[in-house]
Amino acid sequence: MDDKSPKLSDLVSLDNFKKLCGTLPVISQQMREAPGIVRSFSKEKAAKLLGKGLRWSTIYELPFSEQVALLICAIGREEKLHQIAQSENPVEATFNLFENDDLEDWNGGAGGAFTEQNILGLITSLHRNILSIMLFHRTIDTMVEDVRKGNDESFFDVVRLDRSIVACPTFADRIARAELENDKTFFTHLRSALKGPTKKHWESYKDLRYAFYALRGVGLDSLSDAELENLLVHQLKLYPNTPSARKNLRKQYTQSKKIGKMSTT
Repeated sequence: MDDKSPKLSDLVSLDNFKKLCGTLPVISQQMREAPGIVRSFSKEKAAKLLGKGLRWSTIYELPFSEQVALLICAIGREEKLHQIAQSENPVEATFNLFENDDLEDWNGGAGGAFTEQNILGLITSLHRNILSIMLFHRTIDTMVEDVRKGNDESFFDVVRLDRSIVACPTFADRIARAELENDKTFFTHLRSALKGPTKKHWESYKDLRYAFYALRGVGLDSLSDAELENLLVHQLKLYPNTPSARKNLRKQYTQSKKIGKMSTT
């Protein structure tokens, strides 16, 4: 690797990168527990939280960066966006925003335009995007773009991640077309996708895929075999310390970068 290439420490501290990867178990648990938490609410509280304006599927039509910006505005920290953009290290600044903010003064977000339902939807979509990265190396907006171009494989993959996306305009259009064409094969696949991720999906190295995506996200797209092994095996412990670790990590890292490039073209 060229000596002028950026290192992880130039872009984000190792501690913060560990925190980013360490959020995965918490997020996975939150997604599993969310239905039970909602069911435990009183009727009055559930009616308030799950009332009108809860739908978040249209957010997936926007680029992921804009989705995150919307969440920052929804929690009332829109002034931080400019500060983050002007920061010498925007990645660190973003970490610090979410790490140190308790939101006790929340009052409707930017311009008082957001509701609790909006925040719930934005957080849910963020969770689903992280799940998409863990399973498919990609955020959902890039897969929605695939669907616009006629890719049904991406359609069914996203439905497995978030069944509510059938209300997303791009997905609703595809379903309407299948209905008019009486496309029975499409609806057979849709019925299967509505069951959620399969066991095969969950058996892959989810945390590792997320780490690869995060490395691209902080602007680090070139690591040597030794650096990959040190970071992912010894520092983050996301891959077992085996003789074949370097070879296997290189293969998966290369695959992740290829998918990342495809997502931006």
